[in-house]
Amino acid sequence: MARKSKQQAASSGGGAREPGLRREVIEAIGRRIRSLRIDRRGGKITQGEIARKAHVSVSFLSMIERGERSPSVETLDEIAGALGVSLQELFRSDPEPTESNPAFRRLADFVRSRRLGRNDLVRLLAVAEAIFADD
Repeated sequence: MARKSKQQAASSGGGAREPGLRREVIEAIGRRIRSLRIDRRGGKITQGEIARKAHVSVSFLSMIERGERSPSVETLDEIAGALGVSLQELFRSDPEPTESNPAFRRLADFVRSRRLGRNDLVRLLAVAEAIFADD
């Protein structure tokens, strides 16, 4: 019996995700890792420091952050540990606003309390941009 190629297996619907969706997830995780590394409490941590603690090369970490490589779950766990967060934290889609800025917290509370969706946020941003547009 002939084996299916990866493309055939993915297109046969056997629970495989679309390649575009997978790419989006990989890129989102990379952005999240970079964000956690840069916006870290106590100051920015370098790629070199994270790479050393996570037992990966700086170039590999850089490619992960750019969404060019898909790390294993074990590597993601090592990176999460190096960042001082849980593996679950890497997959959060709605990171909390910066706690040090009460204005961000108020805005996030406003959005949550009114259960605003993506389209509502786009409209809210359009209003804000119109109000604060440079003339």
